[in-house]
Amino acid sequence: MKLFNTTLSMILLALLSAGSALAQRNSPIAENAALRYWSAFSEIQDAGITDQQAKELNAILDGAAPYDDSKYKDLLEKNALALEIMARATSLPYCDWGLDYGLGHDLPVEYARRALVLGRLNVLYTFHLLKTGNKDGAVRALATGLRFSHDVGNGGSLFATLIAKDLLVSHLRTIAGALHLEQLSATQRSQLQAAVARVAEGLDWSMAAKRDLEALHADYAGNSQASVALARIVSSYVDAMSDDSRLPALNQAIQGAPKELANVIPNAKRVLEQKQDLNNTLLQIRSMLQ
Repeated sequence: MKLFNTTLSMILLALLSAGSALAQRNSPIAENAALRYWSAFSEIQDAGITDQQAKELNAILDGAAPYDDSKYKDLLEKNALALEIMARATSLPYCDWGLDYGLGHDLPVEYARRALVLGRLNVLYTFHLLKTGNKDGAVRALATGLRFSHDVGNGGSLFATLIAKDLLVSHLRTIAGALHLEQLSATQRSQLQAAVARVAEGLDWSMAAKRDLEALHADYAGNSQASVALARIVSSYVDAMSDDSRLPALNQAIQGAPKELANVIPNAKRVLEQKQDLNNTLLQIRSMLQ
């Protein structure tokens, strides 16, 4: 009985200690926007946007096609809760997707695909709000959409970074359209200016590329020639993402690598083009908001 009581006391003490530690961690966990975003993803309804619909959306963003509210109104109503959860989450101080980079090629990317759907829905929602004359609501949706889009690329792979870039550009183009077609108040313009400024640092292309490329080391652990070549490529790729004048050095490193390795290296020129497109769009919108 004494042993039982002693054991029980130790268990209770351990539980109390664990509960105290958990309480200490609850605050930062509760402030992680990624957890709320996952909740928003779970509420997405009938929102599988096809390639054709994506082309239509891009045409709307480019001003080549008009927005048809009757076509998207029901879809937006079904996803009102998902959009609201996402918007509320963007007020939290940080976003950590909890990715396990030790998984290498098996690193989950489903969150990025779901984020693309939700982000596109938010763009459509902004069009809907503008169409119905709710400019304040549209400005709020654009501001939260920019924050969400930036969070999508936080700490992720090149795949997630490219999706974040796509969403950022979509929201920025929508801002350009609103500035061109709508008479926004000084307060509304100021709110958009602040939202754009918060994402003006862009995305961490260098770190995303480094994560993707370093995941290849496991594939070539038994090949010393490929391992050395990969180390050189990783270093050159990271440099090129920060300074495109280093691209020739990267191309040389790739050309000198074994063919099976060279064939799986992401096209750095195209990645840099995506990075430049985002930077150009940011500069354009910041100029329009001045």
